[in-house]
Amino acid sequence: MIVKLENIFKVYGESGTETSVPALNDVTLTVDKGEYVAIMGPSGSGKSTLMNVIGCLDKPTSGKYIFEDKDVLKLKDRQMSDLRLNSIGFVFQSFYLMNEENAIENVALPLSYAGVPK
Repeated sequence: MIVKLENIFKVYGESGTETSVPALNDVTLTVDKGEYVAIMGPSGSGKSTLMNVIGCLDKPTSGKYIFEDKDVLKLKDRQMSDLRLNSIGFVFQSFYLMNEENAIENVALPLSYAGVPK
């Protein structure tokens, strides 16, 4: 198992108040090695929020998240950053390229963060 989410909830704002917005409600998901998964749904259904949780960009309000046998929610910020750097890749719809850099420089930047020599 690579990813295991159990009873994941994500609420934006102070939970239980008029201004709170539930984004994920009791999500349970397991992704095994070699498995392909598509997350689909209408606008506002929580797809981006779920991807942010899986990608360690955001923490859920409650629940359990195991990534490669690590309890993600118990990791310190630096450990979470290392996990994102070394184990998780992102492909965004908008490529988020830096306009002032050429293609090679855009590709080289994340490699330099990962410590890959020139």
